[in-house]
Amino acid sequence: MRSPFRRRGRTAKAALALGAALSGTVLSATALSAPASAAEPIPSFSFAKCPALPAGADPTWWNCNVAIISGGQFKLGKLDQRLTSPMTLTYAVGFDPETLEQKVVVGGFQADRMLVQPGIFGDPILTAVYAKPEYGGFMDLVNGDVLLNLKVKVINPVLGGNCYIGTSSNPIKLHLTFGTTSPPPPNKPITGSYPVDVSTDPPVFKATMVDNSFAVPGGSNCGPISAGGLNWIVNLQGGLPSAAGNNAAVFTEYVSYKPYTEIS
Repeated sequence: MRSPFRRRGRTAKAALALGAALSGTVLSATALSAPASAAEPIPSFSFAKCPALPAGADPTWWNCNVAIISGGQFKLGKLDQRLTSPMTLTYAVGFDPETLEQKVVVGGFQADRMLVQPGIFGDPILTAVYAKPEYGGFMDLVNGDVLLNLKVKVINPVLGGNCYIGTSSNPIKLHLTFGTTSPPPPNKPITGSYPVDVSTDPPVFKATMVDNSFAVPGGSNCGPISAGGLNWIVNLQGGLPSAAGNNAAVFTEYVSYKPYTEIS
């Protein structure tokens, strides 16, 4: 007989084990902190983008999880960007009841473009540059950590419509943890915060995940005339490509989940 307590423990752990968010954090080359805001409202969650389960999957063993990145900061090379719009990742987590093998299926990643801080290109005429994070084609949960590939679209008329930092084939590979990182120098260890229950109806958890051990690729396909003709200016002003030990992410997230047995 299946134990509901064992199943609930595994699925609850899976629901907590994601994240990606950033809050109004202070970011520097050597230290990152993510102070909580007591007045911050809990976001609303939609399960409309829950993915279809793999063929033959038993819905009893699957949850649909929604992680909302409510703010935060990315340091990519010389770019120190505060996230001013939420990012939402919808994904399913399930288990094979016989082998206990965990599987993850991504349903959707949504983010609005964000204004890059003035001065990125060193010319006031070109400060209206936007960055739009996008899913980089891979996500997994490993021992409570989150492996998440991202790419960042750089939006400006001069750069054309397909300018990216990172691509699906060469993404920014994040290894996000609630605990303490062990980055190469010059970065120093930073620490996230483990999930806390902020709502029971619906179930919502808040946590901070961090990573400052990842590398960042250079720009690609930047320039309206010849693809890649302006990669150099993105790389020059952004300090890209940027080796591991020079970049950082602090993600403060809200996560909610719903069993697939409750999803029509």
